[in-house]
Amino acid sequence: MNLRLLAAILRRKAPVANLLRELSEALFAEVRCDGMRFDLTDERGGLWSRIVKAGQDPERPALGAVARLRTREAFEVTQEEGVHQVVVPLGIGEPASGRWTLRRRSVPFSETELDAVRGIADVLSLGLRARTLEPPPKPRGPFEEGPLV
Repeated sequence: MNLRLLAAILRRKAPVANLLRELSEALFAEVRCDGMRFDLTDERGGLWSRIVKAGQDPERPALGAVARLRTREAFEVTQEEGVHQVVVPLGIGEPASGRWTLRRRSVPFSETELDAVRGIADVLSLGLRARTLEPPPKPRGPFEEGPLV
């Protein structure tokens, strides 16, 4: 498992939205899955979510597709209609500050893969805390219409 690469990506001083493509490519190399979703709480307590599929850019899920974070998130391994899913709480301390969900259709996640996922979740929890999620808006040009930033 190459946690150094993940740590190097997360050490950059950039918003999560700018790092997510490269971070997810490194995660797909570590854990075999079809797709993953990141659900993180933002500065105002709202939920910031992105779905990432192998080889594609991260995209925002549809409205209502993401459940709110529970006060007690737990590590869960489930299987529904041939889709195997692992839900990993992210954050330090009791209330989870995020959730990382992995899905795949082929075979269930093995114990060694689940141990690797737990280790990666620890690195993600440390690297994603106190980080802005979206880049700041670009300032308005002198001849553009719209609100001043």
